[in-house]
Amino acid sequence: MKISIKYLNIIACFTIATAFSTSCSVFNKNKNTANNDKITMTKTETVKSPVTTGSQVAVPAENLGGEWTIYMVGGKKVTGENRPYINFSMDDHRIYGSNSCNIINGDFATASGSSLKISNVISTMMACPDAPFEQAINSGLDAVRSYSITKKGHELYLDLKNSNGITVMTLRKHNMDFLNGTWQVKTINGKEYNNPDMEMVIDIQEQKLHGNSGCNIMNGSLSINPDKSNSIQFLDIATTRMMCPEANMKAETALLVALESVEYAKAGKNGTVIMSDKNNQPIIVLKKVEVNR
Repeated sequence: MKISIKYLNIIACFTIATAFSTSCSVFNKNKNTANNDKITMTKTETVKSPVTTGSQVAVPAENLGGEWTIYMVGGKKVTGENRPYINFSMDDHRIYGSNSCNIINGDFATASGSSLKISNVISTMMACPDAPFEQAINSGLDAVRSYSITKKGHELYLDLKNSNGITVMTLRKHNMDFLNGTWQVKTINGKEYNNPDMEMVIDIQEQKLHGNSGCNIMNGSLSINPDKSNSIQFLDIATTRMMCPEANMKAETALLVALESVEYAKAGKNGTVIMSDKNNQPIIVLKKVEVNR
């Protein structure tokens, strides 16, 4: 069983917090937020909450589980480096996450229909000068009584609502898991390649990439920008240093350069994935490798 780094961090922080009595119920906090007027590192932007349109569909409740990035709270779009998130653990009905300053955890309960109640939430007690959403997130969690999930493209949106059915918080899940698995490189910048050894394995949960460039073994990491739909970037790609036939080395160079330019990915037809650059121009086409191959 894999345990994510975030879970380890949460466990460590709460162990420390308990030892020094630095945790408390977020539902009882009455923190002075007067200094928020001076905050510059994290910006807010008033936007319309994502609404159900012809391009969005309702999603079954079992999709509640997993990690969600907080996209909007109190009518404000969340931006900045320290992005708040909530992870709903369906196994033990616990939540884990961050309110952009402090680590939080608590309980949640679902009932018939769309009922949802979050309770017993505690947090660490760090003081952060750049966390204007902390209090809004804490009070929003306390007010939650129901939820709805919709899908737009690859992304899921979770609306947390109060007793009047008003959305107090919107969360987003990138849902790029369709990229998980082994892929063969079919085209680079429109040129076809038929080298069965030119493969890559993408692991979204671990944020890792490894594979074969057609000449050398390659490894790297990946990043998903929560502000962009269909976002993915490959970082810190390193390879072994074997010499290969000239054609293979040219193909390897083309692949590595293209991977550095990737910013978006979407599912194509017949088990393919299309990766595009910052201008949404296709640069790599991958084909899913069958498990029994």
